[in-house]
Amino acid sequence: MKNLSKIIVVLLLAVIVLAFVGCTPYAKEAGVYECYEIKVNGIDAMSQFEYYRITLNADGTCIVESKNAGQSSAYKAEATFSIEDGKINIVTRQGAASVTETYDYIDGEIIMDATVQNITMYARFARKTDQSAK
Repeated sequence: MKNLSKIIVVLLLAVIVLAFVGCTPYAKEAGVYECYEIKVNGIDAMSQFEYYRITLNADGTCIVESKNAGQSSAYKAEATFSIEDGKINIVTRQGAASVTETYDYIDGEIIMDATVQNITMYARFARKTDQSAK
């Protein structure tokens, strides 16, 4: 009976460890990424922003937030993300609709390079702080 109890305890501990590890798949990538370069149609646009940052949490959730210089209101969206093969997919949802944006994730930086309706936006985000596992 004592051996059975020990086996059950070991199995429960293994399940708890696996559950904890599974909850933080992005512990290595977690952190606050600040935009340090942004160009719109090839023209430097950093002065247009007070801040633009993406916070990646270890559990696969994230927050995208920005504030235009001289504006009182700011943009903030909660999203989820995944990283695979040098790409980061950020998925935002509003009601039943969802939007997936795919960017490069190279050497610990997020690199946006997108064209929408003939407007090209290029931005680079570097991790400024690590996040503890969420």
